[in-house]
Parts: sequence; structure tokens; C-alpha cells
Amino acid sequence: MRAIDLETRVISAVDRIRAAQQVENDLIECKRDWPQESKARQLAGSLNRAGGDPVVYIIGIDEKTGDVHDISGTDVLDWWGQMTPQFDQLPPEMVRHISVPVGRNGEHVVAVAFASDRAPYVVKTGSAKPSLEVPMREGTGTRTARRDELLRLLIPTVSVPPVVVLSGELYIEHHPAVAAKRRPDGMQVSGQDEYVHVNGALKLYFEHHGKDPVTLPAHGMRGQLEIDGTVFSTQVSQARELTNYGESTNLAMAAPRDGVTLTGPRAVHFDIKIPDITVDHLLEFEVAKSVVYRVELDVLHAPRPLRADVTLTRQDDQVSSDLNSEYQLVIGRWNFGHPGLVN
Repeated sequence: MRAIDLETRVISAVDRIRAAQQVENDLIECKRDWPQESKARQLAGSLNRAGGDPVVYIIGIDEKTGDVHDISGTDVLDWWGQMTPQFDQLPPEMVRHISVPVGRNGEHVVAVAFASDRAPYVVKTGSAKPSLEVPMREGTGTRTARRDELLRLLIPTVSVPPVVVLSGELYIEHHPAVAAKRRPDGMQVSGQDEYVHVNGALKLYFEHHGKDPVTLPAHGMRGQLEIDGTVFSTQVSQARELTNYGESTNLAMAAPRDGVTLTGPRAVHFDIKIPDITVDHLLEFEVAKSVVYRVELDVLHAPRPLRADVTLTRQDDQVSSDLNSEYQLVIGRWNFGHPGLVN
């Protein structure tokens, strides 16, 4: 995981916390203080559930309030040195740790990423009966793994490639009802019924470096749009792209009509449709400063779908330059751009 990608994920999570949105899931945890040694069981459970994906701890923020706390009194390597003895034989690998600024007054949190590609991870219980345990994360709790879950950890599966959100867009227009009328030159202008036009897009970069192809079936693409606690189901599909074969036959991606097959790193454009947005919802969007895309893409023969969350922010400067008339009223445009991209 690159530092810029970890930082982007943390900033997005902190923005959602401050907007009173849910953040924690199987792959991300928020901690107000440095976890004690007893929390090694929880970390092992998250890593055993992750199926090869990295697990990220954001340390120094209260997920309920969004308050940032000073954790500078503890060195990350000293803390990790106290955690590793709680694991049997093989502790997880701490692949990256960085300090991430999250406020104008010098506030910062510490982001720590752990690899999960050597599961199962076993922890010491501190008791003689039993002395060891393979934990498994479930929701907000941790329990002992079942036999079938242990077997799944040992079955070779397709690894879910890391994904980076490069860009996102949501654009909403309101087209009021217009009655038919005759222009001054005598030409008849047809009327129109009231409707809402919604255009959404997302560009994802798949960091696939494995030897085997990874397939994202079209029927396994789905997502949600969240705005101030209201959730809309979204239809996700690969955008049509023109492919220039040129002189090379070594393509990084094939794009059949029924999904996407990756054989190497590649950026892919997706169309986002939200059919349930109607005129009744326009007031919510008129005042919304941000919206959140949550996308899930099934990966063939993988233990879990590929997930990508991104917060889009309102672009008022672009809206003001758009056409507003009796035929068309721009409600808003929300954008996201990866900070590593040069505009």
C-alpha cells in the first residue's frame, strides 16, 4: 500500500466521521488511544477475516465524536513491540505507518496498515486451557473461528486486488414541466414533463500484479449513494471504452459485455445510475455539501467483494457557470479527485 493511498483512505474516513457517518468495517478500525496488548485478539480476528486485504487502524480519533486526541507520547514501534508477543509463531506484518494531518490547527492521527496475506493468525489466550486461539472478527465483535472458516483460510483463492479511487462525479439537473408554446417566429415548441437527470461516474485503478486473471462479473457490480443519512441504491456498470489494439497484443484488460477481466494494473471507468432520485429529493441535494459513493464489485472465486468508498464534495464554482433556465435547473455537481493526480 502506497503512503498516498493510505493517507487518502484515512482523510476520507475522518471526513465521514465528522459528517456523523459510519466508518468502521472489517478492514478499518478507529481507536482513540493506542490499543492495549489484550486487543491483539481483535486485530488477529480482523486479519483472519480480511482474506488478503490490508487492515488499517486509525489511531488518535474518537469515532463517535470526531475529536482528535494527542497520542504523541507513544512511539509506534514501541507499541508494536508490545503487541507482537501476543501472537503465536507469526505476528502480522506492519507494512506501513504514517502520520496524517486532519485539521487546520496541526491535528493529526496515526495510520497503521497490517498485511493479512499470511493468515491464519493465532493468538495466545493467557490460559492453559486452551492456550492458543484462532479469532475471527464478526461485526463489532470477535469470536473463535469455526472449522469451516479455518478450512477456507487454507483454500487457495483469487486475491482481491488493491483499488485506488482516482476520480468521481455526481451531477443532478432538474427539468421542470414546460407547456407547449409558439415562439415569436411562429414555430411551435413542444412541452416537456417534469423530470430529474442524474449523471454519475467513478474511475478506479486496480493494482493487480498477480499471475492469474481477475474477473469482475457485471452482475456482481452494485453500490449505494449516501447523503445526510439517506441511502439510495445505485446501478454500477463499466463505461464503454474504445480500445486501440495497435501493434501490441499484450492487453492489460479485456472488456467483455458481461464484466471486466484484469490481467495487469489498469484504470477502469464506471457509470453510476441512481434511478430512485426524484423531484421529492431535490431539496436534500440542493443543500448537501458532500455525498458518499459506496461501491462493491464481486471478484470471481474471491472470498469477498472488492469495496471502494469515496466522499464527493460540492463544486459550486462549476454549478454557477452551467445553464439555468425554465427548461433546466442545475441542482449541483459533486467531485472527487485523487490528490496524487496532477490537474
